[in-house]
Amino acid sequence: MDGSSYFISFIIIALSIGINVGQHLLAQLNISRSYLLLTLVAVATAGLIAHRKMLFILLVSALSVAINLPTDLLAHYSVDREILLVTLLSIIIIPTCMKLWS
Repeated sequence: MDGSSYFISFIIIALSIGINVGQHLLAQLNISRSYLLLTLVAVATAGLIAHRKMLFILLVSALSVAINLPTDLLAHYSVDREILLVTLLSIIIIPTCMKLWS
């Protein structure tokens, strides 16, 4: 990993910790949780664009949108949310594991 990868990883970890800190501490620091979430999504997207192929990003985005569709709409198309989630996780985990162990 080069320096930029470490930096992006550090920022994502720091923002994730910041989001999971108690609301009381965030209120004391006068930080809105929605700003932290927005920044985390922006940094994660920038990291994906910088280090992944566009097809991967489009696939993950489409599956993320499909997972968050209303349950009745998914039932209308006979699609189960858990199947979409497993598909999304396998698309992310399998190539990462193959890259690590090859």
